[in-house]
Amino acid sequence: MNGTYPILAGLCLAGLAVRTVYERLKKHGRLDPRNKAVFGVVFVAMSCMLASWPAMCPIDPVRLAAPGGLHWIGLGVAAAGLALAVGGLVQLRGLENIDHLVATGLYARVRHPMYTGFIMWILGWVLAYGAMVSLAVGLVCIANILYWRWLEEGALRSQFGEAYRSYCQCTWF
Repeated sequence: MNGTYPILAGLCLAGLAVRTVYERLKKHGRLDPRNKAVFGVVFVAMSCMLASWPAMCPIDPVRLAAPGGLHWIGLGVAAAGLALAVGGLVQLRGLENIDHLVATGLYARVRHPMYTGFIMWILGWVLAYGAMVSLAVGLVCIANILYWRWLEEGALRSQFGEAYRSYCQCTWF
């Protein structure tokens, strides 16, 4: 096994762990999400996760041979996912402490375009490279994303009440 792969996988999983701990502490009121130092740590951790993922898949120690077209389909899914995530970020105009319900543009159809985009991005890279060990890591990533989504849904229901419940009935994911 290439010695670089475990390092990249470790960075990816460490970034997820930091973000998950942050989300749990935030949910229980044990840290202030407006604290710039805390935000900086989480931002660096997530940047490590996001940078390690596309570097891992091409050097995965267990790769399945797939038809050439599958590589391009995977890259297309990954690119579409990245575009969706970035589009959601641009429209949201921030990563934390959003004080209003965003329900227009991408958010008019998808409640969580960034999470949806990240899931597509992860699956696209796995598909593009037939990366089986990365698939296992990717499933951990997706489980974390779904957990963050669940935490966020609860917070948004508490913050926006009936307006959020109505919004949920008109949108996907």
